[in-house]
Amino acid sequence: MKSLRSEISFNTLASISVVSALIIGLSIYVYEKLYVEFVSAEVDAISVNMAVDLIDYIDEPAGSFNQTGILLRLDEYEYAEAAYIFGNDGTLLNHYIGHAGFNGGLTKPQEKMSPQHNQTDIDKSISTLSVGLYLTSSKVIVVKTVGEEFFPMGKLALVFNLEEALKASRQRYIILVTPSVALLIIISLFISTRAQRRAMRPLNTLIKTMDSVVDDNAYDVKVEEVNKEEMLALSRAFNNMMANIKKQSEANRQKNEMLQKQQSQMERLANFDALTGLPNRQCLMKLLSNELALAQKNSHELGLLFIDLDGFKAINDSFGHDTGDKFLLHISLLMDSTLEDNCTLGRLGGDEFIVIVRELTSPSYLEKIALKLVEAVSQPHIINRLKLDSSASIGLALASECEYSPTNLITNADVAMYKAKDDGKSRLVWFTDEMLARTQRKVLISTRITDALENDAFFLTYQAKVDSDKNITGFEALLRWEDEVLGQVPPGEFILIAEQTDKISQISLWVLKQLRYEFPLLLEAFGSNVVISVNLSPLDLNNHNVTQFLLHELNIGKLPASNLEIEITESAYMNNFNVANPFFASLKELGCKLALDDFGTGYSSLSYLTQFDIDTLKIDRSFVSKIGESKQSEMITKTIIDMAKSLNFSVCAEGVETHEQAKFLINQGCNTLQGFLYSRPIPLMELVDKTVNQSQDA
Repeated sequence: MKSLRSEISFNTLASISVVSALIIGLSIYVYEKLYVEFVSAEVDAISVNMAVDLIDYIDEPAGSFNQTGILLRLDEYEYAEAAYIFGNDGTLLNHYIGHAGFNGGLTKPQEKMSPQHNQTDIDKSISTLSVGLYLTSSKVIVVKTVGEEFFPMGKLALVFNLEEALKASRQRYIILVTPSVALLIIISLFISTRAQRRAMRPLNTLIKTMDSVVDDNAYDVKVEEVNKEEMLALSRAFNNMMANIKKQSEANRQKNEMLQKQQSQMERLANFDALTGLPNRQCLMKLLSNELALAQKNSHELGLLFIDLDGFKAINDSFGHDTGDKFLLHISLLMDSTLEDNCTLGRLGGDEFIVIVRELTSPSYLEKIALKLVEAVSQPHIINRLKLDSSASIGLALASECEYSPTNLITNADVAMYKAKDDGKSRLVWFTDEMLARTQRKVLISTRITDALENDAFFLTYQAKVDSDKNITGFEALLRWEDEVLGQVPPGEFILIAEQTDKISQISLWVLKQLRYEFPLLLEAFGSNVVISVNLSPLDLNNHNVTQFLLHELNIGKLPASNLEIEITESAYMNNFNVANPFFASLKELGCKLALDDFGTGYSSLSYLTQFDIDTLKIDRSFVSKIGESKQSEMITKTIIDMAKSLNFSVCAEGVETHEQAKFLINQGCNTLQGFLYSRPIPLMELVDKTVNQSQDA
């Protein structure tokens, strides 16, 4: 690769050589021009002298001795080629051929002529020229008048050959000048090289500095700023660049440190719970998988505890998230201090924790750990100067029961934990296969509910309500589900699951939409005064889609308000009182009837009845079923009827199955009876056909 110095040296040498050649060429050109002018002036002077000397001899015969003597003067001139004496009439009187004439001649003033050219042609060529000086590329020709200008006696023509003179002169000049020019070039190169080295010294220093930066990764170097414009700019640019690199390097170092800290924090956040500092779900799954693989390899047992705090939601909702978070942190520290070294506590999320117990010696040991945790949590806790009560429901499972599968192990413990909650909370429950079967059925029912809604697998049945004379006054719309996979699913099973999985409002919307099509058939079959009762879930009262759809359908008349009765349980009304009252007020304004279902089972204050704008109290079947068997149930039933009458409520008893029950209720003044004694829930078309047949029989 060429260096900058060698390229500059080459360019300098080339420049000096070109300039020298141009100077030599120009000097030769000027020299030759001056030489021609000098020779021309000398030839002109010679011709003048000879013309004057020929005045005395021009009249002599041609070729006279005197004429020849004058012409022979030209022998002393090396480059004299020829001379001619002409008379006034152009007759050649005498001529001379010099040393140069043997090498060339002239036929015309513009052309060369060899010695063999015909003399007559030369004479004619010269004789035709007028007086004056003629220059060609290789000749000088001078024609002079012999005698006075106004009294000419003849003409004298001299021809000098310049070509050889110029050639010889040029050679001598080049020989003399070339050594000087070569010496000048050498001196110039030497001076140029020294100057280049001196000029390139800052650049070399800069290059060495840059190499040291590359080798040592040292960015705090600087170069001297010299007093040369270009190098000063380059030095300043380099120093500024190095300063910027150093600054950027420092910034990158700080960023790297920050990124490393952030990465460490992110790894901690990814694997540890931000609130409690315990291993989180992701970390627990990795840890559990590793521990299970090790336990299976070494044929050891591993136990898992699934912990859920009872009552945490109430604490969080009542006292705020700050108190809830502090409570969780307190409980996590408490549980962690209770555990031994072979146990790992982690937080799955919310108020759910798990404990991994390695190298479990026996199931009783796992149970002992769970009992200690239940006892530790089931104590009063002081948080933010509040005394908070809580407890823990714990599910226990063993790795060997699920073939050391981490997912199945957590599922088993989770299922057992929910069983502990169902059994009354603040306890521990071991996992069994029956629990898993029930859980799997719940999951399957939840999944199939969605399919049932999409494929219209639900259908409505209607159970009649009668008065004391057994006349039908209305029907209660009851939902049924016949699934192609599960078969017939009882409402008490799938409705609870639908509420737990937030699908109950979708079902309620389906029921209301279905009623739009079935209501006209019911009114046509049973008269315009028949009342159809529909149950709403407590969750429906907080679902905007359900409440607004019902109000809209009543407003536009798709559902006849005067024939519709909305049933809501006592506990649902109580738990959603602030939301339910405005909604029910809107229903009442449109003409709907309201019924309080399952009255007597919600343990509510009777004072609330004065705030309920209802039309009917429904006595729960748990009281009706014991009429004739329990005097206490009969007294409660009688009291409910009397209270309802005093408040101007209508009373409906559900679950009437015997004549004895019916007689007691009628005697106490019950307005409406409902139960298998009068009718089972019947699908619409079957109910309509039955009514039509009874009318025809009558």
